[in-house]
Amino acid sequence: MSFKKIIGASALAIGALFGSSVAQAVAVDLELVLLADVSGSLDQTDFDQQRQGYSNAFRSAAVQNAILGSSGTGKIAVTLVYWSDGQSIAVDWQLIDSAASASAFADAIDAAPRSSGGSTGMANALNFGAGLFDDNGFESNRLTIDVSGDGSDSVSCNFAVLNCVPVQNARNAFLSGAGIRNINAIWIDDRDFFGDDASDTINALSYGTTNVIGGSTGFQIMTQDFEDFQSAVVTKLEREITNETPEPGSLALFGAALAALAYRRRRAST
Repeated sequence: MSFKKIIGASALAIGALFGSSVAQAVAVDLELVLLADVSGSLDQTDFDQQRQGYSNAFRSAAVQNAILGSSGTGKIAVTLVYWSDGQSIAVDWQLIDSAASASAFADAIDAAPRSSGGSTGMANALNFGAGLFDDNGFESNRLTIDVSGDGSDSVSCNFAVLNCVPVQNARNAFLSGAGIRNINAIWIDDRDFFGDDASDTINALSYGTTNVIGGSTGFQIMTQDFEDFQSAVVTKLEREITNETPEPGSLALFGAALAALAYRRRRAST
């Protein structure tokens, strides 16, 4: 039993003993922490497109239907964190149980200011995100951390090294807790050293597999730039909410489709 569940059970027992009402955690199908990279590698255009991608995703019928169409409670709880070499809660935990509440969460994303950009502290971000599930007012057997980023950890490790033990330790510590836990990632290939090109110093998908993603249905998506982020994040949120297991090669094909779209758009603009 998790610490949160033990505390919740104790609080209920105390409330029953003294005849007082004690607030109970709201049951949801999923507790989701969105960790959005705002490090210095993102210029203002990148940041705006990432933020718009997240907010438009929660306004989309696909994501809203995934939430409301669940065979469980039809509710999820979500929080958005901006991270670089520090972390900032951009939008605190919010219950999403209707199209209106999903749109309200999207509005809150649009209104949240960017925290200052710095280096890429992914291990610290994962540890911070893992701590947000305790005593958050919600209860679910499924806990997911969703990471977005365009670079490797440069705070705890050398950014040009594939193997980063502090990130692995943060991942493993979270996954070792109670319940069904997953860490998923969406990588943005807009830098010369981090992506899925043969010339990149770090292969983002290899980095994710080695250090970041994990859990029984953990997965990652590669998107070619911030303009393509929204399509990728809708797909990612649908899969997280419904807890589907990706078919072999399906996400790779999705990434290839985004790459082809980005290529055609660049050709059209020249």
